[in-house]
Amino acid sequence: MQERQTKQKSIIYDALKTLDHPTATEVYGYIHEFYPSVSRATVFRVLNGFAASSRALELKVAGSDVRYDYNTHPHYHVHCRECGKVADIQAEALSVIEKGVPKEVDGFSVERFSVEFFGICPECKGMKA
Repeated sequence: MQERQTKQKSIIYDALKTLDHPTATEVYGYIHEFYPSVSRATVFRVLNGFAASSRALELKVAGSDVRYDYNTHPHYHVHCRECGKVADIQAEALSVIEKGVPKEVDGFSVERFSVEFFGICPECKGMKA
């Protein structure tokens, strides 16, 4: 069954593409400026739906809010341990890992995997200098 594309879903998806790995609260804040009639509950529900239907990625890091990424193609993320910012990274060296991931491990069929990096973003490094 095809999911219905509503105006609100379109607004939320556009915000997701505009913002950089936002939380649901950040998406709501951004949308609320332009479309105050879109409720917070709607934003949270739609983002959860996008993640459930693989239209967006849910990025979960212990101790921080879930972030969303419209880019569902295989890629990697780096998390700033100071401010919580999340960014995409391109790491060609990781193609070796990708090629080495077996299709099955201990009886499990491997469907996908993730590699995440943690560090300090340029802005936070600049504040420490």
